[in-house]
Amino acid sequence: MRVYSIRAPADRYSIDLLERNFRLRHTIFVDMQGWEAIRRPDRRDVDAFDTEDATHLLLLDGDELVGGSRFTPLDKPNLLQTVFPGLVQGAFPASPSLGADWTRFYVRPDRREGRRRAPESAALFCAMMEYALLEGYCFITFVSTIYMLEHGVSMGWHITPLGAPALIDGKPTLAAWIEVSEEALANVRRVTGQTAPMLAERGVIHQSLPMPAAARH
Repeated sequence: MRVYSIRAPADRYSIDLLERNFRLRHTIFVDMQGWEAIRRPDRRDVDAFDTEDATHLLLLDGDELVGGSRFTPLDKPNLLQTVFPGLVQGAFPASPSLGADWTRFYVRPDRREGRRRAPESAALFCAMMEYALLEGYCFITFVSTIYMLEHGVSMGWHITPLGAPALIDGKPTLAAWIEVSEEALANVRRVTGQTAPMLAERGVIHQSLPMPAAARH
């Protein structure tokens, strides 16, 4: 398994992967998790933050898309400050230009069912920190349930809430930031058992994977 970073403009194979990502996100977040507010007739989960500023980290096993997540720079329009500003009651630890908002994390259900710590999740968590270090970010923000925050702490991350939890769709939800550091990367690798880098070099996706039939025409 490898994680590939994709950002527009992209080649034809990357565009095909993004489309598969948008459709899989719709299945997971709308059909399975019930986010009816983002349901679309074309069954693609695409919102105002899937722009050229966004970077998508997509996890592939061979040619199979099995997971993903999205990063948006905090000095560009982002989900946290646009949709959930009420959750931000404290200050960011540094300039927004040094941070990114982490959203739309998912692992395909059949790849995590019945497993407490799926290797797919581990790969994405490691790749997230690798990417943040590569980009020179010093913090990452996210919005999640209390459970996800506790899960992040269990991986050795330093996480600071940006405000008190609020009930969203009946679940206690909060905004927080994760400190980006080599120590954080070492901790998540140790906890998840990942020893090698998970994030592939940029620009190698079309060289390292066979192009699917849908992208050949």
